[in-house]
Amino acid sequence: MRRFAILAAVVVLAACSSAPKKPGEATDVKNRAAEAALSGNTYYRQGRYDLALQFFTQALNENLSVDNEAGVVESYNSIGRVYLAVGMHAEAGAAFVKANAIAVRLGGEPLFVTANNLGELALRRGDARGALEIFERVIGGSQKDVSPQQRAQLYHNLGSAYKATGDLDRAMEWLEKALTIDLDGKLHEEAAADYYMIASVHSKRGDYASAARNAELALEYDKRTENALGVVKDLAALGRIALKAADPAAAYGYFERSRLAAVALGSTPDIRSALEGLIAAGEALGKAAEVVAHRKALADLGPP
Repeated sequence: MRRFAILAAVVVLAACSSAPKKPGEATDVKNRAAEAALSGNTYYRQGRYDLALQFFTQALNENLSVDNEAGVVESYNSIGRVYLAVGMHAEAGAAFVKANAIAVRLGGEPLFVTANNLGELALRRGDARGALEIFERVIGGSQKDVSPQQRAQLYHNLGSAYKATGDLDRAMEWLEKALTIDLDGKLHEEAAADYYMIASVHSKRGDYASAARNAELALEYDKRTENALGVVKDLAALGRIALKAADPAAAYGYFERSRLAAVALGSTPDIRSALEGLIAAGEALGKAAEVVAHRKALADLGPP
């Protein structure tokens, strides 16, 4: 987190540092911004958030230097999503608010995406009702020029919000709508996220067989797109489902695979989650020595 605090300051300073560009340079600058954003997205998918933030900040500076407002909105949203991913909600909110200040003037997809991000932030903060209000306002507004992918993201978020409120039927309805769009568009990484949430709804209902089938589909699609962070989380989800289904041996295997993938990725929160699962499954299996080792490894990580 300290590293991200330093990078947060870099974002503020860097956003003020670009010299004005000549009109003839605008196309080259926008191309550089697009390339930086592409690199940022690649690192984001890998869970390498410090590098993602650096490239998204570079894209922001390029876009600011030529007053590319649509690009500026996209960059602030990308920066906000990095902070959201690492749990820095105040910083995420600040980035989304900056994006929104411009997006309300532009309308169309920039506003749609920004409002969706603000709703997801509310959901991550535990305000499911507030998130639903934002999502329902977005869905009730104009969707002119909004891509199917962005609509599917909104439907996914609506499903997640309804699950958080306990309305599992409506949650499933919206998640299945999102999944249909994502599968039709061959958006496999997004489909994996839909399957993951659908599995969570089935698990909440106590239908562990359906939960496991959908979590396996999430894992299949995340592997197909080499979404490393998604793979880590899918394996952990399969472990939790197996634990609930009273199959600690299967759970232990999934949690160990998740731990190894999380270590390779360097994702401390996911290492912690996997170790907690290994301890629970190990205790159920009577693996006393392994449980002691996992508890020590968990303690060595320090406080969350």
